[in-house]
Amino acid sequence: MTDRDRRKPRITRGGVLLTVTAVTACGLMLYGAFQLRDSQISWSLKYEAASTGGPPRADEVRYLHDSGDDDHREERVGGTRLPWRENVVVDGGEEARVEVTPAGNGTASCRILLDGKREVAAGRSPGPGRPAVCRVTASDTSQKWE
Repeated sequence: MTDRDRRKPRITRGGVLLTVTAVTACGLMLYGAFQLRDSQISWSLKYEAASTGGPPRADEVRYLHDSGDDDHREERVGGTRLPWRENVVVDGGEEARVEVTPAGNGTASCRILLDGKREVAAGRSPGPGRPAVCRVTASDTSQKWE
């Protein structure tokens, strides 16, 4: 071997596989599909709410999310305009939930989106003035959701 041959970096199949795996995992975390917090998977979700047949308002929106302090919190928003959206983080194995009570005699609908694109839960009011409820348990692995 010459000095020039010794200086060339060698790429092995194992090295290529490790590099591709690392780049894919980093890309997923940067994209926001899931995050690792304190050795636990967390998911970026988007809650959405809308109304039909009444004023474009909700008397109340209630939703669950994780606060980052190992706390699963419920937030309440009163008298808000619809459509409404909120980005949240939910830990794996925890419930993701949004409830929308329409104003007046309207009906409401809600959705929970994974990565802001894939619908993982949807709901509609069972009648005028009745709340729409969406809920799903967040996957506790980095694998696909049910």
